[in-house]
Order: sequence, then C-alpha cells, then structure tokens
Amino acid sequence: MARRPPRTSFGYSAPSGAQVVGWRCFAGGCHRTEDAAPRRWPFACPGCGRPVDPVFAEPWAHDAQGYELRGRAASPRDTYDYQSALVDLAVWRYKDALRARDRAGADAARADLRRIGARLRAEGGDWWLSQARARVVVLALENDDPDAAADEVLAFHADVRTTSRGDLEDNQRLTDARVFVDACLTFLVDPRSVGHRREGDVVDAMVPVHEVLRASWCSVPALEDKRHEALRMRAALHGAARPASPEWTPPGDVPPVSEGESPAGVQARMAAAAAVVADAKAGKSPEHLVRVLDDMAALVSEGYGQHTVALAAGVLADAALTVAEIHDDPAPLFAAADRLSDSPSLAHLLRARAHIVAGDISSAASEVEAGLSASDGARPGLLPHLYAMLGWTIAQRVPEQLDAAIAACRTVRDRGRADITPADLPLARLLVEKALNRTTPAGEAMSLLREALTLCGRPGTDNQAVAQEAKDALAVLTGRGDVDERLHAWRSAVRSTGNAPATTQMRLATAWVRWALGTNRIEPVAEAYHHLVSLIPVAVRVRYRTDAQARVLAAVREHTEEAGYWLARAHRYRDAVVALETGRAVALSALIERDDPVVAQALCEADRADLLDRYRDALAGVDACEHGHGDSHSAWALVMAVAREIADVIGADPVAPAVEYADIAGATDDGAVVYVAAADASGYALVVAGRQDPQCVWLPDLNRGVVEEWLEDQSGTPDERAQLMKGDLDRLWTGGMRDLLAYYARGPIVTLVPVGVMTSVPLHATPSRAGQFSALRYAPNARTLRWCEVRARAFAGHPARVLVADVPQAAGEEQPLGQAAAEAAAVEAVWSDQCTRLPSATWARFEPIAHAYDVWHIACHGHVEPRAVLNSALGFTDTWVTIRDLRDRFHSEPRRLAIVSACDMLNVGEDMPNESIGLPSALLQLGFAGVIAASWKVGDLASAYLMARFHHEWRSGGAHPAVALTVAQRWLQGATIEDLAAFAPSLPLPDARYGRPRPFAHPWHWAAFAYTGG
Repeated sequence: MARRPPRTSFGYSAPSGAQVVGWRCFAGGCHRTEDAAPRRWPFACPGCGRPVDPVFAEPWAHDAQGYELRGRAASPRDTYDYQSALVDLAVWRYKDALRARDRAGADAARADLRRIGARLRAEGGDWWLSQARARVVVLALENDDPDAAADEVLAFHADVRTTSRGDLEDNQRLTDARVFVDACLTFLVDPRSVGHRREGDVVDAMVPVHEVLRASWCSVPALEDKRHEALRMRAALHGAARPASPEWTPPGDVPPVSEGESPAGVQARMAAAAAVVADAKAGKSPEHLVRVLDDMAALVSEGYGQHTVALAAGVLADAALTVAEIHDDPAPLFAAADRLSDSPSLAHLLRARAHIVAGDISSAASEVEAGLSASDGARPGLLPHLYAMLGWTIAQRVPEQLDAAIAACRTVRDRGRADITPADLPLARLLVEKALNRTTPAGEAMSLLREALTLCGRPGTDNQAVAQEAKDALAVLTGRGDVDERLHAWRSAVRSTGNAPATTQMRLATAWVRWALGTNRIEPVAEAYHHLVSLIPVAVRVRYRTDAQARVLAAVREHTEEAGYWLARAHRYRDAVVALETGRAVALSALIERDDPVVAQALCEADRADLLDRYRDALAGVDACEHGHGDSHSAWALVMAVAREIADVIGADPVAPAVEYADIAGATDDGAVVYVAAADASGYALVVAGRQDPQCVWLPDLNRGVVEEWLEDQSGTPDERAQLMKGDLDRLWTGGMRDLLAYYARGPIVTLVPVGVMTSVPLHATPSRAGQFSALRYAPNARTLRWCEVRARAFAGHPARVLVADVPQAAGEEQPLGQAAAEAAAVEAVWSDQCTRLPSATWARFEPIAHAYDVWHIACHGHVEPRAVLNSALGFTDTWVTIRDLRDRFHSEPRRLAIVSACDMLNVGEDMPNESIGLPSALLQLGFAGVIAASWKVGDLASAYLMARFHHEWRSGGAHPAVALTVAQRWLQGATIEDLAAFAPSLPLPDARYGRPRPFAHPWHWAAFAYTGG
C-alpha cells in the first residue's frame, strides 16, 4: 500500500509533500468525512467500503476544490448540484485570481458571478447566490481590496432593496436579507471602511433592510452584536470612544470643552457619549454612563450655541433615562432636569420619569401635565413620550379609566406624526391589558391583540414580552394554540435578548412564567421559573440603591419558593436547590461575597496587591454612600470597573459569583442543609447531604395558605400564644418535621434554610426533638453559612473576649427586666477574666468599646417592627438603638458570636421574608460568625437559666455554639427545681406559677432561642 495520496475522484493529483488532514467519501448516499488522515492509501470508507478522497490542507485544498467544482459542473448529480457548483466555481475563480494578484481576472470572476446569478434567478434557482456574494466580500477584505468589497455589497443591495415585512415570510427572501445585512456589517467592522468613499452608501443600503428585519423580529443576536461592534469601532477610530478602558472618559485626542473648541470636537464628544449610551442599552458596560452624565452636563452648561446645547441635552437626557431604566435610580434624572431649565418640556419629562422610579405617581402625572403645557421648541418632539407617560399614569392611578389611558397613547398616532412612536409600546401594553379583561368581548379582544402585535414590531426585550403575551392570548381566543410551539417561541425570545439589561430581561421572564402557569404543564413552568430566579441576583447587582434593590425583591417575593416547587415536580432536584439558594438572602449574599478571601489570595498570588487595594477602596466608597457620603452611581461604577480588571487577572468576577450545586453541597460537612418552603400547592423540603443528589420530602399539610393561617393565629398576646403553642408545634411536627428530621436530615448539626413564609415559622422549636435529634441552626443560605464557618474557624484556639451588657431598665420602658442583672452576672462568672461587664449599660458606654470584643452578650428589652424591621430596636439605659443604627455605627470586622437575650429579635421583616432582613442578618453583616436570638417574648428568668447553661456548655465542653445551645435547651426542658438550684444557686428559683416538677418544660420557656450562622 502507498503512502502518497491517490488522485481524487475529480482528477486532482497532489504534488509530493502535500499535507492530508482528513478524507471524504463521495459514494452516493454515504458522504462520510473524517478529520484524521489514514496511515496508508488507498483507504476504504468504513461505512460503505468504497475508496475515499483525501482532504488537503491549504494551499493544496484550493487546487483540489477547483477540480471538484469543475467536475460537479460538468457532471452534476441533479439541477441543484449543478447550480450550486456554478456559483461556487465563480467564487473559486475570484479567490484564485486574488491569490495570483490578477486584478483583471478577479473583476472578471465577479462579473461572471453576477451573470450566473441573473440567469439562475430567472430560472428560480438562486438559493446559493447570497452566500456566495458574502464570501466575495470576505475574500476582498482578506486580500486588502475594500473597494471590491463595497462594490459587491452595493451590487448585492439591488436584489434586496425592496424587501418588505411581507417578503420575509418567504424563507429565501429572509435568508437573502440576513446575509446582505451581515455582508454590509462585515465591511463596516473592517477598520478600512472608516472614511472609505463608499462607507456612507453601504450604511444607507444596510439600515432600511436591517430595520425591516428588526420590525419583523427576524434580526438575530449575531447581527445586533456586529452592528454594535461597528458603532464602537467608528467611535474609537474617529476619536470618539474608548470602550475597553475601565472607566469611560472623553478621548485623549479630543481636548476638554473650552470656549475655543471646534464644533467637530464637540460633536466627537457627543458621538462618544451616544455610543456609550447605546452600549448600555444593549447591556454592555453600563458603568461607563457615569462619565457620560458628567461630560454632557458640562457641555450643556458651558455656553455653546443653541444647536449644540440641544444635542448635548438630548444625549444627557438619554443617559439619565438609561440609568433610571437599568439601575432604578432617579437621582440622575432630577439632576439632569435641573440643568435643563431652558427646555422646560424636557425637564418636566425627566422629573416625571424620576417620580415614577421613586413610586410617586401623582407627582409624575403633574409633571407630565406641565410638560404638555410647556411652549418651548423641544415640546413637539417630546409629545410621543409625554402622551405615553400620560397614558401610563392614568392607568396606574385609576385602573377603571383604561380607555382614557389608551386614548392618551393613541393621541400621537392619530395625529399621524410617524409610523413608529415612543408611545407604541405603552399603548401595546394597555391594549393587551384590556384584551385580557373578562368584560372585553372576544371579537374586540382579538382586534386589540392584533393591533398590539403590530405595535410591537420593533426589536427589544420589552416588545418581546408584550408581543408574546399577545400571541398567547390570541392563540387561546382562536383555539389555535400549541403549547410546544409557544414554548419554542418563548425560548427564542429569551435567547435573542440575552444581552439586554437585567431589568428588561426580568420583565420578559415574568411574562414567560405567567404564560407557563396557564399551560398546566410541569416542564414549561419549571423551565420558566428556573430562568426567572436566575435573573434575580443579576437584577439586584445592577441596583446600587437599597430602596431599588428592595423593589426588585418585593416584586419577586414568592417566585423563589414556587420555582423550587415546580423544579422539584419536574424531578430537577439540583436545579430546585440552586433556585432556592439563588433567591434567598440575595442582597446579604452580594455584600458577603464581594469580600471573598479567595479573591484576595488570587490577586496576591498574581502579584496584584495594588489591584486588591483599589478594589477595597472602591468597596469602601460604596459603604460610605450607604451612610450618606458620596454619589452612589459613581461609587458603583468604580467598583464595576475595578471588578472587570480583577476578572481579567484571575478569571472570575468578584461581584458576580455563580451559584453552583457543588458549593451548596460543600456546606454540609457538619450535617445536612435543608431548604424548607411552602408553595401554593404544597410544602416541601430539599435535603442536601454530601455530594449526591438532594432528596425531596413533600409536606402537603404545610402549603402557603396553611402556613399563613398558622402565622395569623400567632398574632395574639404572649399569654394567648403560649396557650396555643404546644398544639401548634405538635401539628408542625406531625405535619412533616418529624419525618424530615428522623429519616432524611442527619448530622451533628442540621442547618435549616427556610424559604418564603416558612422564614417566620419556628422550625427549630418543634417538640420531641430534644434528646433525640441533631442540633438545629438557621442560615440565610448555604453561601452565607460557608462564609460564617470560615469566620468561626479563624477564632478556633483563641481565647474569647466577651462583653456582657445588662439593661434592667430601658429608656422609657415601664416594665423592668428583673433578672437581666442576674443573667449577666452568671455569664460573667463563666468567663471570669475574659469578660467585661457593663451593668445597667448605656449605649454611650457600649458603642465605643464593643468593637474590641469578639463575643457580645446583651440582656435587654427588644421591640420588633415586622413591617419596618430595620426600625426594630434594643433598649439601652439611655436610648433605644435600632437595627439600622447598629449597621450604621459599626464596621464589618471578624467577630465570633452575638447573643441577644431580648424578645422577638430572631424575627425577620414580613415584606421580604426571603431576604432574612432582621437582627441576625445585620449582625452577620457586621462580621459575626453566629448569632443567638429569640423568636418570641421570653421570660427573663427562663432566659437567665438558659443563658447561664449555654455559656457553661460552650466554654467548658468546647462544643459548637449551636450544639451548646441545644444541650442547654434540653437541660432546661427537663430540669427539676433541684437541678436548677444545684446549677445556678445565684438565680432565684421559679415559683409555683411555673408548675412542678419541671417548671420550664413548656416550649415557650426553652425553645424561643435559635442559632443562626456557622
């Protein structure tokens, strides 16, 4: 057998030394190919047994292709093979001429391609022509001939210039239009196209065709990305932008604005700003907007001509509106409005939008009315925006006046101002809302939905969401709906908008969930919820204001537990766990994870301690803004810019870590992590233990309605709650907690991650666990648990520094805590010289010294505000200190444990239970690895005994604090009068009211306190 490759089926004999990279079989019906060359020739196809052709590397591949194409043209298998061979052969000749530097031959080959195309078009066989022309454009540019590339694009344009939306129903016309736009962009992303004599012609040819594709939702992400690339490149080469820099700044070759600056320089700065705004709208580098705002504000204020100021004002307004849309921040809108006093209609529009962001719809409506009444020159161009906002405010303030809202949005269209207006999308939303109203007749509803679809004929995530809902409703009304087809459409919509800002992606995802729930099919609902929950951290991350984050989290309040439920129903248990982990304590996780020690270690190993210092300084700037010092937008932008640099160095973004199941499983070293949730249909628990798949335990008696009813019953007085408690906890125990703890959740310490309304249920207090089951603790999520465990390990082997503060009489409190001092004295006796005690502690004494101690024990009154939980407070002798005060007064530092012996301080806010906002999470933010607090109003005598025993178990036995608390609770539950007297002779014994022989056996006395953290 020979080593030299044989002659190909089309007659090509390669010269000696030709490199073979694979083989192909041309036998009829086989056509098998392989990328590996045979060791010897001839070689038989393993599939059909016939000899195969060698496949060569360049330059021999080009010569072999010429033989193949000539052979196919001379002896085609069928008409299609003949036509494609003719087209490909013309392209091959063009490439061959370019390789030979034969300009005349190249021109002749291009002319030949056009003649072949005309002939095939007449015969109805031009399927391959558009792809061939696109290859000619690429070849021309590769061979340094941009003139030929532009000429070919413009010749191509003659075939597609009349393309309309109706033409795109023909697959060939659709393909031709897409390939044409791609060929144009191939030319425009080449640096040599900038300033080329045909540059403007190509742009003018491309834009109408691309807009037809966009209007019909037929554009694709690759084309959109390529178009943005062309825009950025032009800005950069014209001296108008540098998108690769960590922060957007005016280009170096455009000097700062001054009285003597040329108009061209001003235009370049505005072009740079416009390019950055366009990128931000596409989800790319929104942190650069902060410099755009500053630069355009300077242009507006520095005395240029009216035309220049008007253009700069437009860019400034667009940037401020984009910041509001992405970050939910009204501040730049108010600032821009204040600078645009010479354009009152625009200023009113911006203030209206700012009030909408802030939730003040009445003020927004007033600003819209003022804008419509303004008489400046900008008002006519702003009418579509103003009327759109007018319609929206009417619908929000008076939902019954939906027709009036629609009429306001129609005003602009009825005046015939343009085919497409900014009022189209709000109008489409209102039309869909009216169509879905039960009082709307079916015929009218279908007409409204079709009009809404027409209005949504432009690209964009918001348009996609409204249009998909309109299509779904039409499918139902016409009886032509197919769930699989609609599911495919939703998937396509989501994929096509993957680069959009998180805000608009969330709107599309929410609409997808609404549709999926209506299908009554598990898989579509699970898929939609999975996507929605994955976006929650992204949407929170881009909102640097606490109130903006809260609005997002409140809007998705119940989505997390529903996502876990549907994913578990679909047997996607790992995805269900990740969804619950992702949707729990989102804001807390973002704060904790940004200080990941792995990031610091990686930067030090890369010898970039300077970058680590900049990152920490940037984070300190964000923290300062939380305390009212500095500009939040600028501080956030700096963090994002530095984070991008870090990602380039270490390969991971420090402020956008991914949630992986392996990370959750890694938090189970001490025992199982159990997510407990209550969905509408059923309660359920997902048990993660080790690296295997999680176990799902259904809790049908603990659905959301049952749990909410149970929580309402807990709103009585302490005496009423105590009387009901044992029976309520028995039902909770038999309703699922018994089986969960007995058969599924194992380990020395079982960590509970309650989700949704379960956050307010005292799962740790279920009866009968004492003496039989694992110690229980809480964690906001597994990521926080791991962070707390790292903090806790840092204190292993180090003597604790304990600060004990007792407050028998809080400021303004009539009821004293008779045993607070005795409790503090008992704790002091356990720790002896490692302890500092503040009797009758004042905040003035506590605050200055607390930072020096890694264990705090505070025995005082507590007051909880469930609907404004950050206003919950601890009572000191001189003042009440809120949770917000604690977060503001102390910096985050490594601390081991906070024990707060006060009423109700374990409770979290009712508005966003998944965020676990309350005293434990606030103390975790301050650096504590663990927190002990109470779920209800506790008796001070029982608390004194429990805390004395806890500190004894923790210090003398060396147990984990969660285990020490469990041991102390078991002891207190079973302790007799004699046991109590023997253990703590300094504490008074309980009187007859407590009962005998075990005075603290009722769970009200021993079960209130729980451990949170690691």
